[in-house]
Amino acid sequence: MIEIKNLHKSFGDKLVLDGVDMEIPAGGTMCVIGKSGCGKSVLLKHIIGLLEPDEGEVLVDGRRIRDLNKNELFDLRRRIGYVFQGSALFDSMTVFENIVISLVEHGEKDIEKLTVEAQRVLSAVGLLPSPDNGDIENFEKEWQVLRNKKPSDLSGGMKKRVGVARALVGEPDYIFYDEPTTGLDPVTSIQIDSLIYQLAHKFNVTSLVITHDMFSVFRIATNVAMLNNGKVQFFGTPDEMRASGDETVQEFLARYL
Repeated sequence: MIEIKNLHKSFGDKLVLDGVDMEIPAGGTMCVIGKSGCGKSVLLKHIIGLLEPDEGEVLVDGRRIRDLNKNELFDLRRRIGYVFQGSALFDSMTVFENIVISLVEHGEKDIEKLTVEAQRVLSAVGLLPSPDNGDIENFEKEWQVLRNKKPSDLSGGMKKRVGVARALVGEPDYIFYDEPTTGLDPVTSIQIDSLIYQLAHKFNVTSLVITHDMFSVFRIATNVAMLNNGKVQFFGTPDEMRASGDETVQEFLARYL
């Protein structure tokens, strides 16, 4: 569970977060919405300890982020998978190298262990058949082709799936998605939404999704938080959002739906 209490953050004269209070329950999918510049990404950076609040606090599983030492913060980040906007794959690396980069940087050199983990997560996102389906020859053939592809060889949807697969490495407790459907066509967006939904249930991870895509929100969200003028304008289920009498909420929905 993630708890955000009275969070304030300014950059110079610009007030971005102005007393944000929010709870992100374990096991669900929380979508955070709001206009550009409302503080969605700033909120994410506080949760993973990249920014310190001017006031207030963030707790993950009961532990205050600001109280963690360097090693404890490092351990926390290993429990969080992060899917970047635009996937953020390294162009010079193969799919395999992109997937296992965090393990390699943390000292894992056993090629067999790296291969097994890469195959596991790529199967989880639908880029490889399950290695347990019995067709070992076909699995190995598809694996050898996929592992050596570069990002330039992949479609937008495949890049996004590789980015999600990378976030699944190490079986994280939390996955944060930053605008996961931005730049994708409607059909691929639906496929990515379906993937987010399936992974949340299959692995029982807590998902936090920053998005402008209201169609995605109504497809995947357990709860929705809307930020406006540095505060939480709305918090509730997607159905409660549709029924909200808040004019600001309804204006936002009318603009994006």
